[in-house]
Amino acid sequence: MSKLSVLIGAMSVMFLFSSCIKDKCSRVMTYTKYEPIYVSYDDVRQPIEVEGARTIKNPGKIYVYDNYIYINERDKGVHIIDNSNASNPQNIGFINIPGNLDIAVKNNVMYADNYMDLVALNLNSPTKVQMLKRVENVFPTFGEDPELGILVRYNEEEVTEDVQCSETWRIEQEQMWGPQFNSADVTTMASTTGGNANAAGAGTAGRESGGGLGGSMARFSIYRDYLYTVDNQQLHVFNIAALDDPTQLNTVSLGWGIETIMPYQDKLFVGTNTGVLIYNNQVPTNPTYISQFNHASSCDPVFIENDFAYVTLRSGTRCEGFSNQLDILDVADVFNPTLVKTYEMTNPHGLSVNDNIMYLCDGDDGLKVYDVTDKMNVDKNQLFHDANKPTYDVIVTPTRNLLLVIGDDGLYQYDRSNPNSLIQLSHIPVEK
Repeated sequence: MSKLSVLIGAMSVMFLFSSCIKDKCSRVMTYTKYEPIYVSYDDVRQPIEVEGARTIKNPGKIYVYDNYIYINERDKGVHIIDNSNASNPQNIGFINIPGNLDIAVKNNVMYADNYMDLVALNLNSPTKVQMLKRVENVFPTFGEDPELGILVRYNEEEVTEDVQCSETWRIEQEQMWGPQFNSADVTTMASTTGGNANAAGAGTAGRESGGGLGGSMARFSIYRDYLYTVDNQQLHVFNIAALDDPTQLNTVSLGWGIETIMPYQDKLFVGTNTGVLIYNNQVPTNPTYISQFNHASSCDPVFIENDFAYVTLRSGTRCEGFSNQLDILDVADVFNPTLVKTYEMTNPHGLSVNDNIMYLCDGDDGLKVYDVTDKMNVDKNQLFHDANKPTYDVIVTPTRNLLLVIGDDGLYQYDRSNPNSLIQLSHIPVEK
């Protein structure tokens, strides 16, 4: 046998041996494993019905309409609370809406997300809700499978196991960006980061005749005869002049990391991971970009009163931010929004401002009330602080002088006649 043949044979053996080693390459990793959960189209599009009252287990957003409070049970539906007596609210029913996170109401018609669909519901009798219309496939999903249906969430489990070397990069990226980082379908449905989510509906400043009240973390809002909804990248415009026949008119690309929307006068203020976008809404079917105020990457609800925008930034979320602060912006000149002052906070979430009194949910540091008349000295004008109740969103009801505050342990109502000394009227608890 020639030396060349021996050399070729040796190299072949070495190649096969190295291939075997490569095939067996693995390492032990401890990581969060994501299991995709799918729901069939038939299960999503079941009839919407009112069931008996349920205990609240995983509260999301709150919405006030007439003498009723609607509390979102994340991804499940909406609790109906008769609030005729704020000192003794009654849980009277549950609207079963799979995949629901957001609602808005006008003239006894509720608009709600049902995973990727929009549904319109008749509220003339709150315990006998009737579906008026379903608008299909208007909201993005995490992904779809022709056989399994739509991808609605991921179950998370911490595991320690051997991982093939070829998979380590993918797993490392998932730990950083989440399980959808490499999915072409992903545009992220309305998130709940305590919002995190977050509350639906028009805030006090954006309330329309016949409409209800929602919190500052709104992804649904009503302006005149139009319903606006935002997802992670887009604004969806629906005509609701015929309340029982919502029709999608337009989709406006907003960018990335969209979180909240709030109408104010003839403008739309959009909270994003990186700032506040201002849109001209003089033509409600086609809002157009005016300007933006940029801030550090963070989750940021926004509330507007008297040409000032109040923006909270918080850490500990997928928004990747590290700031915990309140920014006050002067937006009188919408072409040039300017920062008035920044105040450090603990972990601020939703907020509301009424007649220069600001009610702010500061996460685990509870509810804080400030007089914001003097924008340069807000920190010196704290009126009230309850640090015993973790909170994430708040609604002021001016006509009844009530304050509604939602947190992980339930819904609290206060008499706010004296902002220096709020009086707790009631508490609807969460089942732990």
